[in-house]
Order: sequence, then structure tokens, then C-alpha cells
Amino acid sequence: MNQEDLYNKSGYWTFLVTLALNVLFFAYISFIHPGTPANPGSGSGLVESK
Repeated sequence: MNQEDLYNKSGYWTFLVTLALNVLFFAYISFIHPGTPANPGSGSGLVESK
């Protein structure tokens, strides 16, 4: 009996690469990016906007 893969290999790898890039992007935005002048991030403590 012949065993065949019934899934789309290129689609699977595209999904994994996209998932990894999304995780890296959100990690960069959350922990590395300094923020914007209006929202400087965690570096300057709590700032209330008026």
C-alpha cells in the first residue's frame, strides 16, 4: 500500500514562516521598539495624557 501525504507542504511552510514572522514582529514592538513621541513606551514611567 502506498502512503501519501495529504496536506499542502508549501502551504504548511508558508504558514510556519508567517507565524514566526508575526511572533518576531510583536516581540519587537513589545520589547525593543522605543515608542513614539506621543507614547514613549515603558522608558519614562507613567505619563498621563491631557
